[in-house]
Amino acid sequence: MSEFQLYQFKSIDRPLTATERKEIGSWSSRTNPTATSATFIYAYGDFPKDAEKVVEKYFDAMLYATNWGTKRLMFRLPKNLVDAEELSAYTFEMEYSEDSISLQECKSCYLLDINFHNEDGGTWLDEDDFDLDDFSSLREDILQGDYRALYLIWLQFAHNATAYQEEEDEEDTRLEPPPTPVNLSKLTATLKAVIDFFEIDQDIVTAAKKASKKIEPPALDYRKLISELSESECKEWLLRLANGEPRLELEFKKRLLK
Repeated sequence: MSEFQLYQFKSIDRPLTATERKEIGSWSSRTNPTATSATFIYAYGDFPKDAEKVVEKYFDAMLYATNWGTKRLMFRLPKNLVDAEELSAYTFEMEYSEDSISLQECKSCYLLDINFHNEDGGTWLDEDDFDLDDFSSLREDILQGDYRALYLIWLQFAHNATAYQEEEDEEDTRLEPPPTPVNLSKLTATLKAVIDFFEIDQDIVTAAKKASKKIEPPALDYRKLISELSESECKEWLLRLANGEPRLELEFKKRLLK
């Protein structure tokens, strides 16, 4: 079976400029970047750039998949929209595991990097087998403090690591799970895509559903919350809105809920 590597990149918060598209297109003769995405496929050779730096500078999300069992999702998260301390609870790294969830701080953002390695090897892959669009809303969920997908991934990675330790007769490392998110009883399309992509065991999903509480989100009176802001702060938000600042609506809602 010949080698197959797929890199998909997506810009969510802003369109790429013509200059950026030209630069990205110069990395490979086999790619044709659009204003919001770029795809690179390799049957031999490899991606010529550092994926982390590419996501940090140009894109908001990346999907990587190979036919030997390696899969990867990476998201660029603006610093002003993410609770890094809260999110760090869902990171995963173990000495005996190639699977990992890391949060890397950059100048103006965090890079959330999820790596999965199927120990049994891969399978035949086509370009259309995975679509980064299926995971775009996962980034939005994380920015809004919804860590259900990360929780399921963490549980699967911990299960894989424990199974490896038992198989190799290594000393068992006790893992403290992250907080259990609410409302896991009903799986969204995004969660189903995550379960499929990271090959999460159905028993793990069932156990997580049972452990998760069901809570209805409170109704918010935005008119009242806005009235509590000072006039000067309201003007500052309006000025930022007029200047077209990206993702301002999410930052504004987070400010109202403080």
